[in-house]
Amino acid sequence: MGSSRPQTAGLAEKLRLLRDRFGLTQAEMVERLKNQRLPSPIKLYPGNISRFEQGLREPPPLILLAYARAAGISVEVLIDADFEVPEQLTLKAAQESKGFRREKRSTKTKPRRR
Repeated sequence: MGSSRPQTAGLAEKLRLLRDRFGLTQAEMVERLKNQRLPSPIKLYPGNISRFEQGLREPPPLILLAYARAAGISVEVLIDADFEVPEQLTLKAAQESKGFRREKRSTKTKPRRR
C-alpha cells in the first residue's frame, strides 16, 4: 500500500497563527487563499482549513504557496520548523486582510493650468 510521509513539524500551528494574525474566519481565509496569484486555481473549503490547522491533513504545495503569498513570507517559513512566522506580516498582506487596497499613485505630473 502507500507510505505516509512525515508530518511537517509546527506547520498546523503556523497556519492557525497566520489566520489569527489576519483576524479571519476559516471561510474568509479560503477566499483570501483563492485570490492569490497562483499557477492554477485551487479547490479549497473551510473544512480543509480546519483539518490543516488541527494537523489532521497537510496542505498540498500549491496551497502552501497561497498561504505564503497571502502572508508575504517565504514557503520555507511555513515548512521549516527552525523558522518562525514574523510578528508583523507585510503591509500589503495586513491591509488586504482587513479589506484595504492600497491605490497606486501615478508618477506622472499633471500639467499646470494657465
